[in-house]
Amino acid sequence: MSDADRGSWTGRHRDARGERTSTAPACVATYLGAAEEELRGVQGFARLAAMSNQRRLFPHQGTIELREDSLLLEDWRTIPRQRIASVELTFTDAYSRWMAGGIRGGRNASFGLFGSLGKPLVLSLLDDSPIYVLIDFRWFSGINQAGRWLPIISRWVAESRSR
Repeated sequence: MSDADRGSWTGRHRDARGERTSTAPACVATYLGAAEEELRGVQGFARLAAMSNQRRLFPHQGTIELREDSLLLEDWRTIPRQRIASVELTFTDAYSRWMAGGIRGGRNASFGLFGSLGKPLVLSLLDDSPIYVLIDFRWFSGINQAGRWLPIISRWVAESRSR
């Protein structure tokens, strides 16, 4: 990623005089989201059906937008920056590597099975259960861009603590 791309990605833009500003949204993408208890609540046949399409497992979807003081999950919730205790890119027993790999075409696992390609972004909140987010999820490949968002959101959360 070039410095120009990184500047746009992190919301740092230059005005007409060439000075840095941060008035534009830092990051905008699509998301699939679920609270941890929602993931754990999917059992039996519904969990098996989710192996072919993770959208069945994540009930919330829309646009995710990193704003100056909050993370907006369109059509679901807005999370103030100070409520986020930690951010991780990880599989858990609520959403495992096996679930991310899924089954495509009847018997083939997706690329979400490998490395960090299918890992969700897990937001641990101070006063609520963790939130799992797949960012720019692609059904056929099973991969998402949560890994690209991890350092940006981690830095954003850390900045709120240093104020």
